[in-house]
Amino acid sequence: MNRTLSVKWALTLLIPFLVYFIPVPLDVVNPKMPLFLAFTVWAVVAWITEILPSVVVATVLTFLYALFVTTPQNAFGAWLTFLPWISLGALIFAHAMECTGLGKRIALRGMLMMGGSFTATMFGLIVSGLVMALIVPGAGMARLVIYVTIGQGLVSALAVDPRSRLSSALMFGCFMAATTPCLAYLTAGETPLQMLSVVSAACGRQMTWMEYFRLMTPFGILYCLGCTFLIFMVRGKERLPDEQHLRETLTRRLEELGPFKASEAKTLLVMLIGLVGFVTESWHHMNGAYIFCCASMTCFLPGINLANQQTLREINTPFLFFLCGCMSIGFVANAMNVPQWITGAIMPMMQNQSVDVAIMLSYLLCVVLNFLLTPMACLASMGGALTAMATELGLDPYALALTFQYGCDQHIFPYQTGYFLYLFTSGAVCLRYLMPALAVRIVAVAVAVAVAIPLLLVPYWKFIGYIQ
Repeated sequence: MNRTLSVKWALTLLIPFLVYFIPVPLDVVNPKMPLFLAFTVWAVVAWITEILPSVVVATVLTFLYALFVTTPQNAFGAWLTFLPWISLGALIFAHAMECTGLGKRIALRGMLMMGGSFTATMFGLIVSGLVMALIVPGAGMARLVIYVTIGQGLVSALAVDPRSRLSSALMFGCFMAATTPCLAYLTAGETPLQMLSVVSAACGRQMTWMEYFRLMTPFGILYCLGCTFLIFMVRGKERLPDEQHLRETLTRRLEELGPFKASEAKTLLVMLIGLVGFVTESWHHMNGAYIFCCASMTCFLPGINLANQQTLREINTPFLFFLCGCMSIGFVANAMNVPQWITGAIMPMMQNQSVDVAIMLSYLLCVVLNFLLTPMACLASMGGALTAMATELGLDPYALALTFQYGCDQHIFPYQTGYFLYLFTSGAVCLRYLMPALAVRIVAVAVAVAVAIPLLLVPYWKFIGYIQ
């Protein structure tokens, strides 16, 4: 064992050992809270140091939870959600698109339409994401499936090394296009809708689509455009192959694919059926994720023949264990009463504060919570408390929740949000390239919130009569 690896193992074991002895209020949290923190920190440090395969770490973490911390129902609760199954369906579709050439064709055609350069493509993706958030409302995951597929097509079509900075930047750009517009409109994603549901239940008043548009959409659009610059940070000094003549290269590779094939048509049709079932969930009232999964399974049927036994050997099915292992952190955190603990510790700080400070603290509170809970769990556990605090400050109950949701979009590690986890199904992303950019975003958004609240947000809200 070399010295570097020895140091990594030492850190991976020592840090959790020290965390175990951090005092916690056992009258508020579950008595097994120290074990939960130690096991969780072990997994996070192991993921960062890469001493073991990430799938192994996630699987061991789930078993440790089930054996020593909580019930198997809590530890393995992630398998009862839709996310691992929609990920499986997406992996099958992605394999079909790669084998038929449809993914390359869509990516090459899209990049040419956006200007044929890396910069134009990234900004074009963000603008298209804002438009898609209006066309495909309330389905951020459905849009992510689409954009991850586009990103995989770009990586394949441009012959980019899937473990490189450039590959991570291309996939990160598609991730940003799918996820950052979720906060631009009330119906754009799950987070605003969850916020609306929780806060309206606590205060007895619902916010309309136009009211949200008037209050937050201008800032949501600025947030999307600002996040675009993180893509270039991920890319670093790497450039696309033959970037000076990229448009000619794209055109030549598109021509090499030949005419549109029957297998591509079948793949496109089956995937569109799955996506339509996903995005029309509010009409048929069935879980769109499972409709999408069923559509992916039709790829194995005779006459369609887009997948077979070999497909199951080639797709990245171990990722599903990584995904569910990461998600189990949020399930077990809820069982440990982590939300109540953090709420009780931070809420007194927000009392008797000015509007500016209270809004800033609501953002920081969510950033902290999001290291132990999923965004949905943050909103569910904090909605009532934020409503009570806003009422005490003489604010509209939504005033704190609107900025709190921006904290829900801040993450560094895959386990923090299902969206980020799903990005890794592509097999074309390296976490070490994304983490610095995501850390910068947390700090940059905190600074932006601190500056924008007194200079832009509060004056704007006063101007339109939202607050006094």
